[in-house]
Amino acid sequence: CPPSAPSPPCAGSPRSSLTRQPSGGEEAEKPRDFILLAALSCFCPIWPINIVAFVYSVMSRNSLQQGDVDGARRLGRVAKLLSIVALLGGVVIIILSLAINFGRELGGRDSCVPRAPP
Repeated sequence: CPPSAPSPPCAGSPRSSLTRQPSGGEEAEKPRDFILLAALSCFCPIWPINIVAFVYSVMSRNSLQQGDVDGARRLGRVAKLLSIVALLGGVVIIILSLAINFGRELGGRDSCVPRAPP
C-alpha cells in the first residue's frame, strides 16, 4: 500500500486485523442448543437422563442470549450427547420390553411350568 493511502486500510496491512469482524468460520455461526432433540428424548423411558439433557439445552440457550458463545457451545454439546444417549437407551428398553412381553405370548404361558407325567 502506498503511504499516502486514505483511511480504509489495505488488505495486507497489519491494521486490518484490528477490526472486529467475524472471519466467517466458527465465530459467524451461533451454537446450536439441540432443544428439539432434547424434547424428543423426553418421550423415551430413561427419565433422569432426558430431563438433564433438556435442562442443559435450556442452559445453552440462556448462555447464548447472555452473550457467552463458548459456554453455549459447550452446554449444547452436552445436551446433544445426553439426548442421544437417552434416545438410544430408550429404544433399547422399548425393544427389550416388547421382546419379553411378546416372547411370552408366542412361546405360550405354560411353557415354563413343568408338566406332570400322566
